[in-house]
Amino acid sequence: MKKIKPAFLPAILILCLLIGSIGNLTSVLGVPALLVVVLLGAGLYFGAPRLDHLSTRQLRWGIGLGLLAMLIAQVVVLHVMPNTVYHDPYRVLSQADQLAAGHMTWDITYFWRYANNVPLAYLLSLWLRLTQLVGLSTNLSVHLLSILVLDSFIALALHTIWQLSQRASLLVVAFGFFALSPFAYTYYLQVFYSDLPTMLVLLIIIRSLLNWSQKTSRQRWFAGSGLVVAVMLGAMLKPNLVVLLPALLIVGLILARQHLWRQAKLTQPILLIVLGFGLSLPATKVFDVAANYQPRTAFSFPATHWILMGYNQHSNGGYSGKDVGRAIKQPSQADRQRYNLKTIPKRIKTLGVVGVIRLWVVKLGIVLNVQGIQRWYNGGFRAAPSWYSNHAGFYQGLTVIGYVAATLLMWGALMLKLLRWRPDLTDPHQILALLAVTTALGYLAFHTLLWEVEPRYGQAILPLLWVALAAIPRQASQSRPRWANQASLLNGATASLVAFGAAGVLGAQLPQKQVIAAQRSQLSVQYHAKPKTVTPGTVLAEVVDVNAPANYFSVQIHAGSQVQVTLTNLATGQHYRLTMAGSVARLHHQLAAGQYRITVQNLTTRGQQVDVTHTYHYQLAAHPLTVNGQSQPTASLIYTCMQR
Repeated sequence: MKKIKPAFLPAILILCLLIGSIGNLTSVLGVPALLVVVLLGAGLYFGAPRLDHLSTRQLRWGIGLGLLAMLIAQVVVLHVMPNTVYHDPYRVLSQADQLAAGHMTWDITYFWRYANNVPLAYLLSLWLRLTQLVGLSTNLSVHLLSILVLDSFIALALHTIWQLSQRASLLVVAFGFFALSPFAYTYYLQVFYSDLPTMLVLLIIIRSLLNWSQKTSRQRWFAGSGLVVAVMLGAMLKPNLVVLLPALLIVGLILARQHLWRQAKLTQPILLIVLGFGLSLPATKVFDVAANYQPRTAFSFPATHWILMGYNQHSNGGYSGKDVGRAIKQPSQADRQRYNLKTIPKRIKTLGVVGVIRLWVVKLGIVLNVQGIQRWYNGGFRAAPSWYSNHAGFYQGLTVIGYVAATLLMWGALMLKLLRWRPDLTDPHQILALLAVTTALGYLAFHTLLWEVEPRYGQAILPLLWVALAAIPRQASQSRPRWANQASLLNGATASLVAFGAAGVLGAQLPQKQVIAAQRSQLSVQYHAKPKTVTPGTVLAEVVDVNAPANYFSVQIHAGSQVQVTLTNLATGQHYRLTMAGSVARLHHQLAAGQYRITVQNLTTRGQQVDVTHTYHYQLAAHPLTVNGQSQPTASLIYTCMQR
């Protein structure tokens, strides 16, 4: 049996996950999250043998009923707590809605700057057109797509984990991670964007390589076709999928060095993956033509722009509004490129060796931070239920503890396996594990050493880590004492008490700016979104459901606009006059729960500009915007109601 020495790559991944673990424990909820991890880890250690004795029938019924309950809970969440999608996902959704309505124009500069989102917008528009044929609304269509992609990913991940490990205990743990943590009910459910499809694509790619040498010719034909399509779409949606190529090269070199390349039989799938990347380039052009999209280099940012932000120490290598603003002022893409190539070396020199390493560590901690999964691209619930708003600190704290604990528990189990792993590359499953580890490191290196970072970027490696955890062989299990079953139940119950108790006590210490009601979806002035011109005497009005007490209300108007903005309690008739502050009209006053009407009036003798979000079929808020009494169901003001 040929074996290699303890691999360098798994050791690096352990170091990365340790840094990420520390980063996730820095908030006030870090200590209880760590305690939950310890308790659940011990409980699973004691209870694993009992779980492993579950029959296949018991597993199927248990997992099946659990997934059904998860689906019901997802539908309830989407119905009761729809959120206001903002920033990039909304711009993609808005453009898709426009294309689906037959308006093949690109009216804002966003897609000229970020052309990588054009294929996503076009594909989403095709889905909207398809669902319109069967009478589904755009809102329902987007929710349905989120559920289909999310639950397909979860089901496929569970199936893959079972195929690789054949361990009931690991399957149950994976089910708990996906279906009992916030993973299935927050960002990936409530906001449709490229992150989840990318994770699904990665999982499909890895699955295509599973047991390739044992596949029949027909099975290889189907798997190979799916592999090419998955890689092509994945590269179009997220160009950083290219890290798969150097990962394949590294694994190939290791196999060749061990004289196992011929035995692994990976030549065909690797060539198919390369073909998929090659086809992504002409496919992107085809999509551009089909969507009537024409790039404009006057607005586009070169790749060096993201490298520039990646070495901005003031933004910790993340998105920098100053860097973006400076890039916008440059007259052409060539000027931006020259500026970036001149500035990047200066920033690295200013940081110095110690500063660069420190920045890398900080960026790694950011890219692996999962505490904000509820907030990613979520501008707040459109009208949060009173039971949620009145105890928001508790629910937010429970979300943070739940997902941090689930993530660290999985990372911890993987790190323990990696420490003891002596890769046997005659085993196809372990080759797959090595590829998963190497590709995960590629993603982390890309964002840490080169690109800019955001916390959600690190989620791309989630399917890779689960594949590695399932594919690495388990060590011989040790006997458990008789009281192990009771201990596992006690630990699980104690972990639940800790999570709920800490969320209740420490949740109150979380930032208290709680969104009660909002409609924050907009195309943004920075991307040259056009405001609505309100003629003299025109009245805009919109009803807002405020389900809990609040003390702040704002309506985005437009810089320099002169309009009167009032807020009226529909039950009492009490009026509040909002005060202009820049482009926003604001009110600082205690507001009781109830229905309110926003009124924007142009009392001047000339037209005034007001920022209004308008779609073709997507309903932005529960109540329509009315213009001089005429209802516009797919238009809305931009407003935020908060308890501060």
